[in-house]
Amino acid sequence: MGWHITDGPKVGHWVAEQTEGAYFAEKSQAIGLERDGKTVAGVIYENWNGRSIVCHIAFLGRLTPAFLYTVFKYPFITCNVLKIIAPITSTNEKALKVVQKMGFVEEARITNAGPTGDIVFMTLARESCRFLGGRYG
Repeated sequence: MGWHITDGPKVGHWVAEQTEGAYFAEKSQAIGLERDGKTVAGVIYENWNGRSIVCHIAFLGRLTPAFLYTVFKYPFITCNVLKIIAPITSTNEKALKVVQKMGFVEEARITNAGPTGDIVFMTLARESCRFLGGRYG
């Protein structure tokens, strides 16, 4: 039969089993916020490994307290992770500023790895998250 190059979910499952990693297609989740029938905010969670999860956040305008609670409840309570990781390109100053206001801190940086600069790994530990109680919960 010989060698054959393939792709698809079967390959992803195999690689995940070999590396103790999380397969993207089965361990990703998205949560959105709509206003007047239009999506105005969303978060994608991926690469859950039991201790951490990667997220990508996008929004237009203000976020509601209920949405912020839900955004952080999912990883910290539902998935029971210790840390959220948000990779952001260093030239995206708006995103860096917003996640810093949310409590994320820069934990690592890979120089010249992003499409227009460095990739900055911003993280938020569960014990530092202020969105799980008070006016949010």
